[in-house]
Order: sequence, then C-alpha cells, then structure tokens
Amino acid sequence: MKKILQLFLFLIFLNACDDGNVAVETINFDDVTANSCGEIIYKLKDEESLFMNIPSSLNAFTNDETDSGSPKKIQITGNVSLKYRFYNGKVSADNICIIAGPITPVAVEEWVATSGTIEITTTARYSNPDATTGQRKIVKYNHYIVFKNIVFSKPDGTDIKYEAFVYGDYLTNATALPLSFDPTLLASCSENTKIYNARANGIESLVIENPDADLIQNSGIVTRPIGNTSNKLVYRLYNESLPTSLVDYFCGTSSPTTPTVKEEWIATEGTIEIVNTTSGGFLHTIRLKNVTFKRGNSSFYYGDDILYGELLLPN
Repeated sequence: MKKILQLFLFLIFLNACDDGNVAVETINFDDVTANSCGEIIYKLKDEESLFMNIPSSLNAFTNDETDSGSPKKIQITGNVSLKYRFYNGKVSADNICIIAGPITPVAVEEWVATSGTIEITTTARYSNPDATTGQRKIVKYNHYIVFKNIVFSKPDGTDIKYEAFVYGDYLTNATALPLSFDPTLLASCSENTKIYNARANGIESLVIENPDADLIQNSGIVTRPIGNTSNKLVYRLYNESLPTSLVDYFCGTSSPTTPTVKEEWIATEGTIEIVNTTSGGFLHTIRLKNVTFKRGNSSFYYGDDILYGELLLPN
C-alpha cells in the first residue's frame, strides 16, 4: 500500500511539472545572438524568447554611428513593445515571426513590458585593412541594446523591474560600396568645374568638385589638400544606373534628379597628388593619398595611395 501511495504522489508531481505552471523568476539571454524578422528583434533560448517590436519609422537601427555617450532612446509605448515568453517546448523563429505560426510549443507564461526605455548605441565594424592599400570598409553596424527602468507585468498581477537590463548586440549589414574605378575612365568638364571617374551605366562615381584653378598644370608635381569647398572629393552610390552620356550628367548646367543617390560620402582628410607629364598631350596622373570619407557620424579609410586615374588633355 505504501508503494502504491508513493507511485501516486510521483505521478501527481510529474503532472504538475507538465501542466504549464512555471515559476520564472529572472530573465537571462546573455549568451544568445539577436536576430530579426521585419520590425521584430528577438532572442531565443530553449523554451524562452525575448523580443521587441519597434516600428521602422522610428529608425532605431539606422546604419550610422550614434554620438559618443548619447545612445538613441526609444520609449516603451503602444506601438513599441517588449515581451518575454516561456513555452512548453523548444521555441523557434516561426513562433515569433509568422502570424499563423506553429501551434506548438505553446507560450505558458508571458511578461509584457509596460514602461521603460530602450537605449541603442551604434558603432561601425570594419574589414581587415587591405594588404596593399590599407583600405578599411565598413562591413556591419553593431547596435548595442540596453533596457533602462523596464517594468514587466507578470501573469500573476505582480510587476518586476530592471533598472538596467543588457540585451546585447544586434548586427546589421552595411551597404556594400564597390569602390571599383577604372583609372582610364577619368574625365573632366571643359570649364574645369569637376574631375570625375565613373562608368556609363555604372552605379557609383568619385568626383573632385571645384578643383583649384592651378590644380592641373603642364609639368611638375602638384599636391593639394582635400578641402570642404575647393578640391572637394565626393563619393556617391546610386539607386539606379548612370546614363550613357556622362558628360551631360556631370557637366550640365543643372543638377540631374536621376539617378537618385543612395549614399553620399565626403572626404574629410587626405591629399590630391598630380604628376604632370607629356605624352601625345598633357598627361596628368592623379593619386589620392590617406583619404578618409565621412557620412553622418560614420567614416571609412579609402587607402594610403589610390590611383584615381590618368587625365589626358590636348596640348
């Protein structure tokens, strides 16, 4: 009889462990990688999920570095949500990202954040320096997320507050900049207002705007610093292809509206070096040295010594 009673109590214990009544006390996703689907950023760990929904209109994860010591701050509101769930089985991304997702596992406990702030600090991650030029491109942006003064409402009616809860890193891919220019395609406007390198039907350009009047000479070597107005070096990546007639595009009297610019980077440091020789005309070999480009708060290093192109002008 005693053995039968022990078996009965054991079966009751097993049933209690499997009926979905869990007692979650803390949340810990420290070693879990964040992923996304649409506007949802989520972390999954066995039977647990921790996810937030931030409308894209808030630009929470813009690919640009935030100011030092000034993270982007987003308040938990009606359209910005943060939830923790515990399931009765191993959870997958389909349970978070698909509206009509799998019916199992079932969420047996859910905490809903009712107030607090999501703080996001964004920094750039770079490629290894090119062995020849030293060039370093931005390959990803790291968004470091911390929840401040987050209050979760639990199913039993109680609240739990975290003064500072580190969600961790969320990575987004940077726009790939080809930075692939043929030195033989270098050209200039007849009024000497621009020197440009671009390919017909290509998607990028590298332009020296407002070059100094004496930048192009007939002999010798000319060196000039890249400036904010004169000798301004601009890289543009376009959403559509450039036209066949590049002269009309770059040298026209009005600024073209198409193709539209996807990203524009302005050189903030560096030097323009021109070696002037004669070869069936005046040959001007232009190199760009120690150039750094900037867009917003982000920057990348173009290289130690890059051949911009060879500009052949008549005698």
